[in-house]
Amino acid sequence: MAKRVFISFDFDNDKVLKDFMVGQSQLEDSPFEIYDWSLKESAPEEDWEDEARKKIKRSDIVLVMVGEKTYKASGVLKEVKITRDEEIKIIQM
Repeated sequence: MAKRVFISFDFDNDKVLKDFMVGQSQLEDSPFEIYDWSLKESAPEEDWEDEARKKIKRSDIVLVMVGEKTYKASGVLKEVKITRDEEIKIIQM
């Protein structure tokens, strides 16, 4: 069974990288599978963190797409903290 992956990325700057990775996983000859559990749109602040935590907790791995401005992306920083709190494996790419 494929691993459930939550993709954390800078929504404003790196969505194209995330979409590329998900697209590659859907090719017939792809050596990997991704269940894209990342958030599809910005949610209202009060709901966003709770929704992210639920999806991260149900994931096997959190893949952090590291772009030029990721270190400034507050959403990514919060998702990484949640991932560490929940003791989920983190991979950076």
